[in-house]
Amino acid sequence: MTELLRCEGLSLGFAGAPAPLLRDVDLVIGEGEAVALVGPSGSGKTLLARALLGLLPPGARREGRLLWQGRDPGLFAGGWSRLRGGGISWLPQEPLGGLNPLLRVGEQVVESVRLRGGLSHRDARREAAALLAELQLPDPERLLDAWPHQLSGGMRQRALLAAVLARGPRLLVADEPTSSLDATVQRDLLALLDRARRTRGLALLFITHDRGLVPLVAGRCVEIRDGRVVELVGLPPASRGEARVRVAPVAGTGPAKPALEAVDLVVRHGGPRSPAVVAGVDLVLATGQAVGLVGESGAGKSSLARALAGHLVPSSGVVNANGAPLSGGDASPTRAARRRVQMLFQDAGASLNPRQRVGDALAEAAGCAMRAAAPETVRRLLGEVGLEAGLASRYPHALSGGQRQRVALARCLAADPTVLIADEPTSALDADAGALVLALLGNVMASRGLAVLLVTHDLDTAMSFCDELLVMHGGRIVERAPASVGRRLRHPHARRLLACSPAALAILPGWREEALLDPAAPGSRPTSGCSLAGACPCQNASCFKELPRLALLGPGHWLRCPPASELPSPQFIDT
Repeated sequence: MTELLRCEGLSLGFAGAPAPLLRDVDLVIGEGEAVALVGPSGSGKTLLARALLGLLPPGARREGRLLWQGRDPGLFAGGWSRLRGGGISWLPQEPLGGLNPLLRVGEQVVESVRLRGGLSHRDARREAAALLAELQLPDPERLLDAWPHQLSGGMRQRALLAAVLARGPRLLVADEPTSSLDATVQRDLLALLDRARRTRGLALLFITHDRGLVPLVAGRCVEIRDGRVVELVGLPPASRGEARVRVAPVAGTGPAKPALEAVDLVVRHGGPRSPAVVAGVDLVLATGQAVGLVGESGAGKSSLARALAGHLVPSSGVVNANGAPLSGGDASPTRAARRRVQMLFQDAGASLNPRQRVGDALAEAAGCAMRAAAPETVRRLLGEVGLEAGLASRYPHALSGGQRQRVALARCLAADPTVLIADEPTSALDADAGALVLALLGNVMASRGLAVLLVTHDLDTAMSFCDELLVMHGGRIVERAPASVGRRLRHPHARRLLACSPAALAILPGWREEALLDPAAPGSRPTSGCSLAGACPCQNASCFKELPRLALLGPGHWLRCPPASELPSPQFIDT
């Protein structure tokens, strides 16, 4: 195997730090080889990736040797700038960080194609469209003229991958490229990465905090442990999503009272003729209980969550919080009512003011008019989420991802809410940090008697934390069931989500080919009938004509799929 990249005794740190973050790193990547790099948040995975690309941040220090095909990259004609792109390319975690929001998708992919030289603009555009088609993006000619913000997260990641592959790199450094994607989109992107690697002879360094993905993408795995890179003997087993948190409902003398109710909620992004992204949803959140809202990207989960929190005014329908209208019709939600329903966002770094210290943000959210009361309030809120009082003087950028998310949770609690809507709060965190955030969320739910809506694309997380599951597809709730039924959900979309988990894929040898040929890939929704019509193994003629109603299947179990309700109950064997 021809050697592409070699690190020898590489140490990385920052000026003024007492010790380097990474010490004596030895790493070799051969041509066409797939290597996984695992480690918790803050361990230095991304710093190592930036060192391999010659993109260390200001203040960073590097010692040791870094060789590309046996030579120091700094000795090449053009140096690092010549090596990047055609030699080593980077696929970042957040595609909006790699795509220019002021340029259309086509302009960015065409630019990458033309950097190889020798093609006219017309030929480069033709090749760019072919790349988008290869990566299974629908209607590639139209997408060339689209803006990045008009694409879903999975489509943006594939568009960025097209721009990266257009340069013809020999080594691709993929830094957490699937961490914010749902199970089905994650599966498709992994299959596309694997095919691109094999057909192009591309080497891959796949950086992840999810050890369950390693057997799906790599033949070798190295781990950052205590500042050193250690080669693992054998691949780590796929994660089965073991139950990490289970919260008992708040004790009471009778049925829990509703904290938030939504009736026939409809949300449209645009005029009255635009398609409904949330189409007639009914939902009840009870005090002291957690409900999990699951579904793939584009299902309408975040739009529903924002409407429930009063961040969006629904096109029709009513939302009541603690018996009082929160929003509905043309009425704007009142400030007092909105404080009782708080939202915890996926990206805590984006939801916190980067120019505001942690303590000031918490004091402001708590409405501390008296300066003397602010320090004690801030100390109490930080303690409630397991953070030291000394962090109050820091800015968000000086915190880890898990710490930022806990600060964001503390800011929600400062408003003394009765309802907390958590939108993908752990998807960008490693397993330990995510489990800690969920545990804290469970503790405050039990101690404060909160109603919690957990929006997630991870069914395992929803089953481990929630009392009830809602499966959403095409803007509608297609199945509602107790969490104990989780692995025996009936709806074809729910079965698809379960089948695309890393643990399920690890024992399915042909999952890559199935993903590349999957007819159920996201596309346009039918104008009538079921949103899965045309791409469902259970469909019949009636599925194209009318949308079935939610029908009672068992205690607390409702299903919007007559064909699936007639099939035998799925059997799940825990191995």
